[in-house]
Amino acid sequence: MKLSKTCLSHAFAIAVVGVVALNVACRARSSADFLFDPAPVEPFPTGVAARHPKLLLTASGTLYLLAVTGPHENSQLSLSMSHNGGDSFMRPVKINEDGAIVRSHGENSPSLAFSGATLYALWEQNSPPGGVDLMVARSLDFGHSFHKPVRAIDKTKSSFNSFSTLAATPDGQVYVVWLDDREPKSETPGTFSLYLAKSQDGGKTFGKNIRVASNVCPCCRPRVEVGSQGEVFVAWRHVFEGNIRDMVVATSRDGGEIFAPPVRVAVDNWQINGCPDSGPALALNSQRLYVAWMTEGSGQRSEVRLSWSDDGGKSFAPALTASAPVLDANHPALSVSHDGRVLVVFQGRDPQERKGWSPLRPYMVEIRDDGKLSSPIAVHDGRESASYPVVAFGSVGRSFFAWTESNNEANRILLARGRKATR
Repeated sequence: MKLSKTCLSHAFAIAVVGVVALNVACRARSSADFLFDPAPVEPFPTGVAARHPKLLLTASGTLYLLAVTGPHENSQLSLSMSHNGGDSFMRPVKINEDGAIVRSHGENSPSLAFSGATLYALWEQNSPPGGVDLMVARSLDFGHSFHKPVRAIDKTKSSFNSFSTLAATPDGQVYVVWLDDREPKSETPGTFSLYLAKSQDGGKTFGKNIRVASNVCPCCRPRVEVGSQGEVFVAWRHVFEGNIRDMVVATSRDGGEIFAPPVRVAVDNWQINGCPDSGPALALNSQRLYVAWMTEGSGQRSEVRLSWSDDGGKSFAPALTASAPVLDANHPALSVSHDGRVLVVFQGRDPQERKGWSPLRPYMVEIRDDGKLSSPIAVHDGRESASYPVVAFGSVGRSFFAWTESNNEANRILLARGRKATR
């Protein structure tokens, strides 16, 4: 039987489409080798406004989800947990005291840490009249309840204390870092100082606050990590002469009392007369310290870059771009699994869709031991834009992602699960 030219054309077109689709599928599969849930879920009850998630996964498999819930004028801090890999979550536990209003916006959001058998939550709350307090609460029963929160700051006037984060050690040392406007003033106008507070009794009390640095970009969240030998690593976006805003890391080897001069992670030479509201991510994998950050120093596009140090923060490897070809890449987060794997997640836009103006989506990249990076893969292709994604990387490739989606009515948190594909 002879086929018409029209039929032959149609058959050829279908074959080409099939080959292209197969090539795209294979390329996507080989770029990351991860499989994801068909659709993300809402871990909080329908109708409950929730934003700014933080994820934490224990070695036993318990998944913790910290979130700011409720309307902005009466925001609360809630912790929920799952014991079945995210299939379901327990009823949320409120962490802040009655009457307290939790503050959270953009990068300036609460944080969560786990060490030994203790959970720690850190957040910012209103302190009348017109002030702001940094509060820390701990749970000794694996998140079922929290002790009365304590202040991390030691000044009596609670003015500007924002963009905080914390880290904890198994022996009960808790470190909090934040941006502060107290004296001595930074040498460069429009910048803040970076301060640290330390607890040596498992978060019951915090000692005298220590100034780590000045000339810090005023709304880029700093990060803190503690090494296996007690090293304290702090990363921030520093303002160099000429409004150059690049990432640095400073290291303390005496428990946070004195820090060595900061080391520039990469010479991006990003000159910007203003704060980009985008700080670094920091993570430790054995003795390797990873740093991820956003920059537009190339002048071509926003990039999420990655570097690491194998000598305790004294020097850093040449930076790699983790986000290409994703557009508008920003707000990276890092996670190290219990079996030593590393993931970075960030938000960005698909360059091939809607002429580069697709909704913001969470993307992930795996960082291999040899320093090579997988290609970025979208965790979820949603209709609403995703912001500030976070990740908890589990053993044997199990991974959990959460982010905030917003529309004209409310905020909601979505949770997606992935796993390393078996061969």
